[in-house]
Amino acid sequence: MTVNLTEIQRQTDLHSHSTCSDGTYSPEELLKLASERQIRVFALTDHDTLAGLAQAQSSAQKYGIQLISGVEISCQHTLTGGYGKNKAKDKVIHVLGLGFDDFEQMNQTLQNIQDSRANRGHAIVEKLAQITDVPVDELWQAVLLKADGNAQAVGRAHIAKVLYERGIVKTMQQAFDKYLADNKPAYVAIETLSMAETIELIHSCGGKAVLAHPTRYQLSATRVRKLIADFATLGGDACELPSSQEPISTRRMVDRSVAEHGLAVSIGSDFHGATMPWRKLGDVPKIEPEQRLVIADMLNK
Repeated sequence: MTVNLTEIQRQTDLHSHSTCSDGTYSPEELLKLASERQIRVFALTDHDTLAGLAQAQSSAQKYGIQLISGVEISCQHTLTGGYGKNKAKDKVIHVLGLGFDDFEQMNQTLQNIQDSRANRGHAIVEKLAQITDVPVDELWQAVLLKADGNAQAVGRAHIAKVLYERGIVKTMQQAFDKYLADNKPAYVAIETLSMAETIELIHSCGGKAVLAHPTRYQLSATRVRKLIADFATLGGDACELPSSQEPISTRRMVDRSVAEHGLAVSIGSDFHGATMPWRKLGDVPKIEPEQRLVIADMLNK
């Protein structure tokens, strides 16, 4: 197959989630929707798990879509710089692994993170039970239902959905703003790898490491640029471009940082389905002519 890179960029989505983490579509349903949206190159990037990739691959073949192996790994990173009490800041950063082929090593390493996700989800619910006066067991069972009974798949989006449906918050975003975001009353950090270890893991498994949504970590513009610089220094391969809904000034800032540090770029919708309906599958930013798509050398020739 001859590939026109400009055309394929318009039909590429390298960031999505299924019911194997915190999405609302099964891998098969996700690939069917991708086909309907005329997506030709696709990556399923569930949080800290590869559980949906086999089903996604089977469905991708059915619909004639090139599936890029993917995962979104939660990792720890300390940002330095700034002034006073903000001189150093610990953050959970998400890194996409794309195009890896050593599934066994990746699975073994991610198992500890999956266990941590289950423990973290329950710890968040315990905090919320104290705040809302809803019994822990009642709240946890409601959250588990959202995650199809899989405690390791529980994410904050599942918890936000329960809070919204119970009328505790008016919107899912309010659940994050009031309770679930970093440093909010119910926030619990996840135990995971460092960003350096995450990049090393992805590379050792044969993949490319991509800094996911760099402008969505509640950081100042200065620290967003510092995060991208740190990622490049640690050997990261690419930076995900901001969504088209973000201000043009934000996109230009990321473009400048990408160019400064010689990074490739990645494009994805971060589609979750019903829990985040404002993110549409296939709605990805445009790549500038001088930018390199991180998976360009993986595309069928």
